Amino acid sequence: MASRAELERQIRNTKPDPGRKIRIACGDGLSAVINKGGTKKFVSRLRLFNGGSAIDFAHAPPHPELTLSEAFKKHYALKEKISQGIDPRREQEEAALAEWSEPTFDEIAKKYLTYVEVESKLRDSTLNDYRNRYVRWLEPSFGQLKLKKIDGKACIRLLQKIKSGAGNGTGNKGDGKRTASICLTILNQIFSHAVFLGYVDVTRNPMLGITSSMLDIKQKHTGKLRRCLDFEELSQTWVMLSNHRAAGYLFSVTTVALQIALLTGMRRQEVVGMQYSELELLPDGAAIYHIPPERMKGGVKHRVYISSFGMSVIAGLPKTSDRVFQSPRTGEEYEARTITKNTLNNGVLSIFGKRQTARPNGYALSIPPFSPHDLRRSFSSGIRTHFKAAKGMIHAMIAHGSDDEDEIEYDKTLDMIYVISDESAEQYLLWQRWSDLIEETVRKSDKR
Repeated sequence: MASRAELERQIRNTKPDPGRKIRIACGDGLSAVINKGGTKKFVSRLRLFNGGSAIDFAHAPPHPELTLSEAFKKHYALKEKISQGIDPRREQEEAALAEWSEPTFDEIAKKYLTYVEVESKLRDSTLNDYRNRYVRWLEPSFGQLKLKKIDGKACIRLLQKIKSGAGNGTGNKGDGKRTASICLTILNQIFSHAVFLGYVDVTRNPMLGITSSMLDIKQKHTGKLRRCLDFEELSQTWVMLSNHRAAGYLFSVTTVALQIALLTGMRRQEVVGMQYSELELLPDGAAIYHIPPERMKGGVKHRVYISSFGMSVIAGLPKTSDRVFQSPRTGEEYEARTITKNTLNNGVLSIFGKRQTARPNGYALSIPPFSPHDLRRSFSSGIRTHFKAAKGMIHAMIAHGSDDEDEIEYDKTLDMIYVISDESAEQYLLWQRWSDLIEETVRKSDKR
């Protein structure tokens, strides 16, 4: 009988025969079977304790992932079970039945997404973002896999794949790290929910020990990512949005949503979720937008002043539902939807001429690129620069704590707990003055 090294070499070098299976005897009832298609598997031919014909038991995984030495270990383990009166076929059937009954990753993911929706654990915008990223990046790779078949190595490989392949869109900060970072969070939440439901032992959670720092996808807010538009740039942006709307290159809801963001400094989800029933109209044509807590990042209701100039822009939108920024797309699936945060990202890309549909000369901004969030930063910096507004007042207007690492004069959380005062009038005045400045600048630009 050839040595194991010689047998291993023979198995490795033997080519498949398209006309028949090839069986190489390895000794003591173990053989290597080479199928017509080239797959090489180790098979134990054993006779059960109750007599009868010998039965083949195939071992997984195939060669060379399973070596000859490892195959012999499995072979002798089978023989030991038979000597104890155990029928390996019954064990295999029970294992197959147990595996069949185990949930797939997709089943647990849907349970998790339903749970957080029913229990209101996430804002609607965040939940929609998670669903979209799950469908785009996680479901194709993991969706149909049994939960217990997914290990840490697979999770790391998938996140690395997302990091390198998530595109160069504005929302991804140019290298896919943002999408990979969010997908890491989603994976963590889904597997934690699997632990909560009892499908995975807490010590077998494949996401344990996997961090954003390890994968180099940790999001860092650096100066390179910050953009603050000056008034000339804001004016050009406003005019270009209006031009795209007039030419039909962008839906009116998209252009108006970005213009309202520019006027108020609101976050994208706060803008796109706006409803007419949440607008308190004022005698001069302005309005107070009462934003419900579920749409706010901090979970606390908020008020934003929209000038009569801003309301006049909104008045130009078709009013087909209570949703101010109703999705313009047709079909039943869009009837109850607004435009999304990503719609605003694409709107900015459009006015820079970076969409697939080509734009004629004169329909692309020639200023440094920016993201929708930069309009929020430009608003905050603008009212600080032009009107000397206190930082605390600005933070209150945009519903945000301090962004500055060295800022110690103001803490939004402490202010909410210990300082009870109404500065609405002062805030509304700042919003109005900012709006007046934008309106005046835009009108001067129109006269050129």
